[in-house]
Amino acid sequence: MRRKKGFKIHGVSILGGREEIPRILERTKVDEIIITSPTMRPKELKDLMNRFREADVRFKIIPPMSDIINESVSIKQLRDVSVEDLLGRKTVRLDEDLIREHLEGRVVLITGAGGTIGAELARQIAKMDPEELILFERNENNLFMTEWELATRFPHVRLMPVIGDIMDREGLDRVMRQFRPAVVFHSAAYKHVPMMERHPASAVQNNVIGTLNCALASVEAGVERFVFISTDKAVRPTNVMGMTKRVGELILQSLSSKGTGTKFIAVRFGNVMGSAGSVIPLFQRQIAEGGPVTVTHPKARRYFMTIREAAQLVMQAAAMGAGGEIFVLEMGEQILILDLARNLIRLSGLEPERDIEVKFIGLRPGEKLAEELYASKEGVEPTRHDKIFALPPQQPSPAHDFDARLKELIQLTDQGDIGAALAVMTTLTRDEGAGEETPPRPPSVLH
Repeated sequence: MRRKKGFKIHGVSILGGREEIPRILERTKVDEIIITSPTMRPKELKDLMNRFREADVRFKIIPPMSDIINESVSIKQLRDVSVEDLLGRKTVRLDEDLIREHLEGRVVLITGAGGTIGAELARQIAKMDPEELILFERNENNLFMTEWELATRFPHVRLMPVIGDIMDREGLDRVMRQFRPAVVFHSAAYKHVPMMERHPASAVQNNVIGTLNCALASVEAGVERFVFISTDKAVRPTNVMGMTKRVGELILQSLSSKGTGTKFIAVRFGNVMGSAGSVIPLFQRQIAEGGPVTVTHPKARRYFMTIREAAQLVMQAAAMGAGGEIFVLEMGEQILILDLARNLIRLSGLEPERDIEVKFIGLRPGEKLAEELYASKEGVEPTRHDKIFALPPQQPSPAHDFDARLKELIQLTDQGDIGAALAVMTTLTRDEGAGEETPPRPPSVLH
């Protein structure tokens, strides 16, 4: 850049390189700094933003070169630097041939197709030219918006929106018989930890009974692959939501061990950035309202990945599965929620504590300081994809009679005896888990 100083590009003077930015800011009225290298390392980007955070300038960045080359965006479409740019996650490499082999020309059904993950799965699957894409969703408005977007972007793909509820087994059977999907992606779930602590019966009904309904309906309809979206909170769970997801994993492994003909595959990952109700949209709303930004604990950490990356890795794992495995997505390093909050404040052109207060509110019922993607005794193994690991198929221990306990859990929930139901579920997820002692559940708001 020193050699170019003094020259002009399209009539605009080159004033100097990165090291001269402080002097340039003093001499000129700069409102925005545009980063023309979309591959700048996250550490460099953070250092740059921290160095000039007192200058009251906004940072923008050009789109990735790959998006410009395939014409999905224009180089003129500058965007604000986002928190994803600071994560340091590399672009995922997919085995698209393998994924296409399992999806092209097939009927694919997605439960929860109007949700964040379900809708992104639909977008990615539509690129693989399925014969038909069945969008199963109980929220009418979300379903309408998902279908409208897909019909606009992928007019060649046959879409069938279906309003339905995974709690309605008869309705599920009718849909399965009518469309005969080859692949089912089950993403419908209740996912908010504090809300499920308040409503544990609803968590069991939706996440356990709903998953069982989907799995059994898939077996009866002759579905080839059933892919279950799980969570890091299923590992040694300390909350209701995590326990219901762990039971969902066990349901799949139990069915897989019985040779039903359907390949059952589960995929675990952590928090998805920007998903509905997640911490980032909440922080953004709090910043827009002038604060405070509420953080549970100064040492709270979580795994994060982008919506697009999560959906793509789910598809990749689904194509790799032989049945009975739990796949774990490589999530990188856990991120301090406090750092995330401060970065979002700075990305908004404000300064933490000076402009926006950061307030600690304490861990909520059921929350951990940090999450795990697998327990140490689960025996995680590498796969041919460097971002995906596998926990080998395991059959729930016959000594604990998983089917009988599952039936008891469902009966107790239906009877309204949620205290006894939670006791059964706690025992199930401890005894049938990784062989380690499950950490004690923090006191719930119900007790």
